[in-house]
Amino acid sequence: MNKPKFNISILGRDSKTEHNWIHDLQGFRKGLGNALGGFVTSAEEELSDLIFIDSKREGWQEWLQGVNAEGKSFVLVVEEQDFLPQGKDIGQVSDLLVYPFRIAEVMSIVRHHHERRMTEALLVESKLARAEIFHANEALEKILQAKTPKRFTGIKGMQVMSKHISGLKPGGDYFDIFESDKKDFVNILLVDSSSYGVSAAILGMILSCSARIANDSQLSTADWVKTIYNELKLTLGDQGYFSVFFGRINRRDFSLHYQLFGSIESFVIDRSGEGRRLDKHGKVISNQSEPQDGVEKVIQLNPKDRLVLLSDGFVKGVGGEFHLDQIFRKKIEQEPFALVNELSFQIKSKLNTGETFPGEDCSAIVIDVENRVLRLAPTG
Repeated sequence: MNKPKFNISILGRDSKTEHNWIHDLQGFRKGLGNALGGFVTSAEEELSDLIFIDSKREGWQEWLQGVNAEGKSFVLVVEEQDFLPQGKDIGQVSDLLVYPFRIAEVMSIVRHHHERRMTEALLVESKLARAEIFHANEALEKILQAKTPKRFTGIKGMQVMSKHISGLKPGGDYFDIFESDKKDFVNILLVDSSSYGVSAAILGMILSCSARIANDSQLSTADWVKTIYNELKLTLGDQGYFSVFFGRINRRDFSLHYQLFGSIESFVIDRSGEGRRLDKHGKVISNQSEPQDGVEKVIQLNPKDRLVLLSDGFVKGVGGEFHLDQIFRKKIEQEPFALVNELSFQIKSKLNTGETFPGEDCSAIVIDVENRVLRLAPTG
């Protein structure tokens, strides 16, 4: 930023005093530097940003109260033999200066004023820059939202957005959302596995059984988690494990029936931004800790509720549940895309220079229940 030049206004008790002050200050010009433009007396109309006021100038207190003080520094000049002004008078000015002038004191006054001006200019530029960034981010978010492919579209009564960021740690996340043929319920699956072998086995199992999972309404979510475990027993061995969320949203009443094990976190956020963490059935599933609980947990989803599923990469990367709660509240009035975008930003902003991937996979699913969703009465 270029240093702005400024003048000093001289308001003495009379024209002779003003002439003497200007003569003395002219002798300090070299020491005052290039920022100083010149001197303006009280006889001139335009008031500068830095004003020297004679304490013996008649009515200066009342005059000062009527002046627009924005961006200005008022320096009260007192003669060496005089008593200090009253406290209420000192309170109206920025600085005090003793006459005869000493170059060190004048330089200090000028420097402080210049620093104030620079700070005020920086604050103005900062506010303008923040406003520009805010509007640019809004525009960028709209562009990204328009260009981001929607993997899960056409699910009536819900807005769905997902995000996956690959990590360096072996293993991986898998997630999917699929409706039954009759469209009477929606299946939601998120799995976080300990190794590439377990991840590949889960993917193969899901691909071969997805149609059956989607349409077999007789099996509960607990039965399906048990089925997934039985299919993976051999692959898990002694060291393998996985976390899983498997849920079904019943279209008749928008109840969510689910099973939740391990490090995956699930939240329901209401329209006020208040989040509720869903209870878990147990720790990670392995050959040493089989899924034992055969009871589904059931919660009721209401219009405008938001369901958020996160693998532990997102939970730890964002900074834990406290920070997640703040983000949930901040983004509750915006579409799911905005929340997913903010979570992704939090992960990427914490990467060190030169890093491309976080430590582990980060997967997120955000589902909004639309405001006008209709609940169908049971038919029998």
